[in-house]
Amino acid sequence: MVERTTASFEEFVGKVENILLEDSMYEGESFKQYHLMLKPKDKEIKGKTGQIHEWIKISPKTTDTSVPEGSILDRYLQQIEILFAEAKQKQSHIEAMQLLIGKSFKFKKIKLGQSYEGKEAKMYWTPVGLA
Repeated sequence: MVERTTASFEEFVGKVENILLEDSMYEGESFKQYHLMLKPKDKEIKGKTGQIHEWIKISPKTTDTSVPEGSILDRYLQQIEILFAEAKQKQSHIEAMQLLIGKSFKFKKIKLGQSYEGKEAKMYWTPVGLA
């Protein structure tokens, strides 16, 4: 019988291995998203890469230098700004996100969006402290 596993933890300490800005498509809709590759230090992840993958969808109203207030990316950037004061000085969200690469953090599942049209808001692995 195939083993069924579930994510049974709400936080972990891990390193941001890489962040990619990807063009994606879902149900005929084209959009950009960040793809974060997180390598846990205190948890074992079964799978090919041993990493946790997180995708942060970018609003169509986002430009390189502006982010809609209250969007998922805006809330993720707010967490980065708490950890790195210099993130507020960056000219683009791309530069701010790049501050995470190669560094270790404590990550927690945080609801960044809002429930909408009966769909529950998604939880995201969000850096909440340096490790």
